[in-house]
Amino acid sequence: MKIALVHLATRETPQATLEKALELLHQAHQEGAQVAVLPELFPSGYRFADAAFTPAVLRRLEQFCSQTGMTLVAGVLEQAGERHANRARVMGPAGQRACYTKTHLIPAFGEPETMVPGQDLVTLELGGFKVGIAICFDLRFPELFRAYALQGVSLFLIPSAWPMSRSYAWELFCKARAAENQAYLVAVNHAEEPFGAPSLAIDPLGMELLRVESEGLGAVVLDPSYPTKLRQDFPVFPQRRPELYQGLLKSPTSK
Repeated sequence: MKIALVHLATRETPQATLEKALELLHQAHQEGAQVAVLPELFPSGYRFADAAFTPAVLRRLEQFCSQTGMTLVAGVLEQAGERHANRARVMGPAGQRACYTKTHLIPAFGEPETMVPGQDLVTLELGGFKVGIAICFDLRFPELFRAYALQGVSLFLIPSAWPMSRSYAWELFCKARAAENQAYLVAVNHAEEPFGAPSLAIDPLGMELLRVESEGLGAVVLDPSYPTKLRQDFPVFPQRRPELYQGLLKSPTSK
């Protein structure tokens, strides 16, 4: 499966950002990509008033999928009652396929006060992979990714808005989440400040396959048989000791 990483800067309006996104998506289609991933909250960033434009953005992306046969994973800001939701929408040629709402809200951007947290993990079949969806700050919670892997997920797709100032942690988490779960990981970031950490594709050994550091497109071919073979040849999950991990289920505390 050929997947495109759309390393995109959010512009002054959702419309302007969408036009640039579509330009890069058409390029991805011309290069033979079947799937493309856009950043977290890509049309708006944290401009809450711009959530009103999200339905129109999604309609345009759905039209693109219908015309090209591609599948897109797009991070968007949506109204959710009196608050907002940070979501990753998955759409294909036949329309909406899945919707993941960010489960771990980041205090640094005021998300716990302004957004509703997701309550469910989201998986889908795509290009021979079982895919698990996450968003940005979720990378700091390895439990989520292990839960996905134990469901058979072999590819993580992660729209993100990660600051360049914490790019070392970003790269560390991306590689760790892939290697510890023997899964591919594709994490796509914003190109503008204060974000700008590189978009990355990581293989199931934690090795970097692709890095996109300036606004533009990168594409990589992923082999769905590889994670399965690696898990068979170097079995990790059967050695787990769940009886020792019960503390993970306790209520969170801060010390």
